[in-house]
Amino acid sequence: MVRGKNTQMTSGNEEDGGENDIELEYENSSVALKLKKLRDKLNECQKQKDEYLAGWQRTKADFINARKDNEKKRKEFEKMADASLFGDLLLIADGFEMAFKDDAWQKLDKTWQDGIKYLYNQFINVFKEHNLEPIKALGKKFNPEEHNAVGEVEVVDEKKDGIVVEELRKGYKLYDKVLRPAQVKVGRLQITN
Repeated sequence: MVRGKNTQMTSGNEEDGGENDIELEYENSSVALKLKKLRDKLNECQKQKDEYLAGWQRTKADFINARKDNEKKRKEFEKMADASLFGDLLLIADGFEMAFKDDAWQKLDKTWQDGIKYLYNQFINVFKEHNLEPIKALGKKFNPEEHNAVGEVEVVDEKKDGIVVEELRKGYKLYDKVLRPAQVKVGRLQITN
């Protein structure tokens, strides 16, 4: 006996002319059609879900990248703020260094000299703690990125040609970037005929 949708139980007699078989076949094709529609709808939902997930992942990655960019910009801004402050403080360091070269410095009491040098060294140590380092110039090959040539000195030694022979004012780097180039005089080979 077969029970069909909205049908009564039949005995399967051949007298009904196979109506039950047709009804069952119709019912099976209807279920198959509904199943196909459901599968298509499921596939469509899966594709839509995948698109939403990919979009969300891109947005999340963009947000993370934007956060990293903002952090990088903030650090660069802090460095620039440091550069401005240190640019002003270098004038004080220059004052100390000029005082050390002055003749009056030699006439000061040794205790005063030691005390002032101690203060100067503390000042320079603060620079180092904040990644401000002096540029080594004296005896180095002239580098226009780190040195500002304000004059030349004639030299007879070929090895000193193009070499910094005098440093007039120290240069400094902040985070490996030149904050202020050193003012120097560069050796120039004296040409004799």
